Amino acid sequence: MKILVLSDTHGDTTIAEKIVKKEKADLCIHLGDNFKDAIYINDKLGLEVVGIRGNCDYEEYAEDEMVLDIEGHKLLLTHGHKYNVKVTLNNLYYKAKSLGCDVALYGHTHKNLKEQAKDVLIMNPGSLTKPRGSKASYGILNVEEDSVNARIVEI
Repeated sequence: MKILVLSDTHGDTTIAEKIVKKEKADLCIHLGDNFKDAIYINDKLGLEVVGIRGNCDYEEYAEDEMVLDIEGHKLLLTHGHKYNVKVTLNNLYYKAKSLGCDVALYGHTHKNLKEQAKDVLIMNPGSLTKPRGSKASYGILNVEEDSVNARIVEI
């Protein structure tokens, strides 16, 4: 399964629209800051989106984090602000481990990152609209029964 991973779009879906058309993913994960962008992508662009709430989102019906089970892999989805990800990834790593996840996806920092931390793949897709310290970017996950491959795409 090909998964498009976005975060921190902050109300601007212009670039996301182009990426959705280009990547032809099976699913989109939006990691917060702007939850309404996830709804827009799902409803207007026709790509199924799983989204969570970020620190700038106030929709009470949205979840702060969740675990997805895809092709036998468990993915932790969080915005990251509750795990102090601007300082360390240790809290996120141990949360993923405690939930039995082999992938942890987060946003919040607006900086892309892909890192294999022991047995947990940690990825931040960066921000499409307000990058910090890197180019605008998004992530691609290819999840199969026997593997998870991730890449960051800078634009």
